[in-house]
Amino acid sequence: MGIGHARSPSRDAGRRPGPGADGRGGVIPRNLARRAGPAAALAVVAALAGRAAGRRPLRRVAAVAATLTEINEGHARRLAPAGNDPAEIAGLLEALGVTLDHLGRERGFAGDVAHELRRPITALRTELEDAITHPDETDVTALAARLLPCADRLEAMVADLLVLARTRVRRAGHRERFDLGERVHREVKDRADHRQVSLAITSHVTVEAVPAEISRVLTNLLDNAQRYARENVGVEVGRRGAVATLAVSDDGVGVPEPDRQRIFERFTRLGAYPERDGAGSGLGLAIVDEIARAHEGGVHVEDSPSGGACFVFTIPLVR
Repeated sequence: MGIGHARSPSRDAGRRPGPGADGRGGVIPRNLARRAGPAAALAVVAALAGRAAGRRPLRRVAAVAATLTEINEGHARRLAPAGNDPAEIAGLLEALGVTLDHLGRERGFAGDVAHELRRPITALRTELEDAITHPDETDVTALAARLLPCADRLEAMVADLLVLARTRVRRAGHRERFDLGERVHREVKDRADHRQVSLAITSHVTVEAVPAEISRVLTNLLDNAQRYARENVGVEVGRRGAVATLAVSDDGVGVPEPDRQRIFERFTRLGAYPERDGAGSGLGLAIVDEIARAHEGGVHVEDSPSGGACFVFTIPLVR
């Protein structure tokens, strides 16, 4: 009689589950796997493939996280999808890329703000330190006259930054339906400009907008025109197809074709009149652009009939 040898439990415990694994760490009897046939084999292969496929996206996410860390540390500049990324991951990476671009622009904007604020603050500090150092030689009236323009510039910049921030988060106010021509006519008549403004108003140009923001658009465009005009400034309200138009023109030097896009970027100055460029905050046209976008409209610059620049602000008409 032969003697049967029992398997040691320790030997079985150390074995790696083979093709007959039941997914819980147990072992499927070989005869059962054989009886199940190809279907069972396919199920096992699919389960293993699913595990491998599940690990690949996780490895890709880890790689993306590493790239984001490099971007934050300044060692990388771009996050781009790989050619074999699934559609969901590729879409996520594209959205992250847009967000990173936006954050990059905001970082640049913060640097621009700091630079622009530093100039009037430095001028104020220099004048005040000189006055403290030489009190007997300081003419208070003359000192105040020199400092007030710096204070005015700081005040204008802070006010425009607040307007820009409110516009970007769409919290400036509720939209109302009104006649654009009537509002423009009223506000131009209330201004005290040093150059006369000619008006050409089309009646019954109805829009739905935030009134305070439309007033800001008109103010910024008129301030810009008054700054660069030689003699004449014009305002026209009309229609072009399905949009209402507000056009402000001047007879200055105009805007060169290559600069007609970037002029709406924040703190952009073209340098045609350096002595006049410093009078504004550098944010006026950027605010106009933000307000136009917020109202599903646009703004562009073209040649003025009088030889200067004509800024055209458009928003949808209300039918």
